[in-house]
Amino acid sequence: MLIRLIHMKKSKSIILLSMLLLAACGAGEDRMLPTATGAPAQETATATATIQPTATATPAARQEQTLTFWHPWTGVKAQRVAALVDEYNQSNQDGITVETVAAGDEDFLVSKIQNAIEERTIPDIVAVPSGYLRSLYEDLGLLATLNDYVTDEINGVPEEEQRTIPTLFWQQDVWDGVRYGVPAEYKLHLLYYNQSWARELGFDNAPSTSEEFLNQACTAASYNANDADDENNGTGGWIYAHDALSMLSWMQVFGGGEIPSDPTRGFDFNTPENQDAMEFLRTIYQLDCAWTGKENTPYRYFSKLYALFYSGSSADWYTQVSMDAVEDNNDAWTVIPYPGNTGNPIVNGESLSYGIFQTTPEQEAAAWHFVHWMMSGDVQTNLVEDSFSVPVNLDAVQQLGNFLGENPDWQSMLAYVPLAKPVPVINEWNVIGNLLDDAGWQLSLYNVKEADIPSILENLENLLNEVVNASQ
Repeated sequence: MLIRLIHMKKSKSIILLSMLLLAACGAGEDRMLPTATGAPAQETATATATIQPTATATPAARQEQTLTFWHPWTGVKAQRVAALVDEYNQSNQDGITVETVAAGDEDFLVSKIQNAIEERTIPDIVAVPSGYLRSLYEDLGLLATLNDYVTDEINGVPEEEQRTIPTLFWQQDVWDGVRYGVPAEYKLHLLYYNQSWARELGFDNAPSTSEEFLNQACTAASYNANDADDENNGTGGWIYAHDALSMLSWMQVFGGGEIPSDPTRGFDFNTPENQDAMEFLRTIYQLDCAWTGKENTPYRYFSKLYALFYSGSSADWYTQVSMDAVEDNNDAWTVIPYPGNTGNPIVNGESLSYGIFQTTPEQEAAAWHFVHWMMSGDVQTNLVEDSFSVPVNLDAVQQLGNFLGENPDWQSMLAYVPLAKPVPVINEWNVIGNLLDDAGWQLSLYNVKEADIPSILENLENLLNEVVNASQ
């Protein structure tokens, strides 16, 4: 691919919030297990406003209940969730007390739940990856069904409220007509892009194809290699990422990356489209237009102009803002989709979902009251203002007047919600992800040649099919 070095120039642009948001919206056998007790105390933050829970009328009679809620959030978001739960406990009129347990990350939370299932000390409410929630319902039959709660006249989710939730995410936690979960968090996977530096390098627009992406990355790498600062040599383009969603996104850029909704149909990864994607990634790495650093996170590199791009998610926004403040970086940056060669930009989305374990009708009804409250616009607004997270209920954006005025660039991320393609909700996703990660890592090895790519994809395909066959 031809690398064009373009004369330096500067310009200024403003990204406005798209009205696409509303276009994205639309609409087992009972097991009795004891709930966990003695939840550890959590770090809390003082709530900025009192949020009154709504009056409750659910399919079961209401009694005083103490519930446990396990989630994977950390840092500022965990603090805000703890403060909101404290506000709920003090304000609700139904005698419901919720105790939170912050597990630390998604993998540890899943492990913690697995242990709790074996020890029969399960929590009442969890916020977990949608794929894992599916397995808790479909494979283990441990979750309460939520159809009656969602359609409840007083404490349900009216159709007009459902239309403010992106349809693809709202429908993820439904199996054979039965709802077993509701959305708790969206994470959009995108590219972070330094607009200020790109303009200085001569690029007025973000890349819209892989060739333009390569061109800009190589120009940034060349600039850092030839400036007066020796410490930034070998940096400047894209921080090479081989995690599952980065690999999947690049495959989809070239028209590949198809994952069957029914894995028993078999995986077909050794395709010309996926080969093109792998060849592109090997090329950009071999040209030193993509690089790997010693630090495990990209935030400081991005702030210090060691990277024009990095692969990240909407969950990285707050951390990047914080790092810019530490490094005194005032550059304008934004997020962009993976540049789609087939005409469509690529945005993959992961989601966490709330699930309620089967316990008693009274506990399940109380758990639903809390979950529905967490989905409300007021709660979502609080979470956005503290952590820059994408609101589950997009109607909450209308309540963010001051926040939007202070953070106009954050609006650009919301415009990609309608484009988001949710990660397949299948049990094999973790295995697929690990194997994709390994294939991407192999491309960064110095002794891997272009001729090796079909073999890498063939091995990936065979391993995936073996895993699926073994599970049948």
